[in-house]
Amino acid sequence: MKGYETFEHGADVGIRGYGETLEEAYSQVLKALTTLYVENIDFNEVFPVSEREVEVSADTLDELLVFFVNKAISLVSLEDVLVIGFQGRIEEREGGYYLTGKFLVIPFDIKRFGYGVEVKGATFTQAKVEKREEGWIVQCVVDV
Repeated sequence: MKGYETFEHGADVGIRGYGETLEEAYSQVLKALTTLYVENIDFNEVFPVSEREVEVSADTLDELLVFFVNKAISLVSLEDVLVIGFQGRIEEREGGYYLTGKFLVIPFDIKRFGYGVEVKGATFTQAKVEKREEGWIVQCVVDV
């Protein structure tokens, strides 16, 4: 199963992550997001240099995904970093879903990675979190 990919959606772009666990799929969707910000990145050659705490709650997994991606987009805009992964937990409790953990980040080095597009925000368009036999698939469309 491929880790991540992007897909076209009109004037916007979709991001998709795959994983054996829900948390892995959420982490992979951040790689898809990062590929939009830059011209060139090899995730085998970049390693997190710092972490940022992240907490998100929502009524559904689809909402949780959109809120999660929007937190990552805000972090990129505010701190000039790239969010290349997530470590943490996603739990269902009290009628909702809770994500706690850390974003894994690297400096946004335009000389090294080039500049792709500006990502404005994640939307609920085609937002989906789905468990399949081979694992989890998470996706949403981002406004660029």
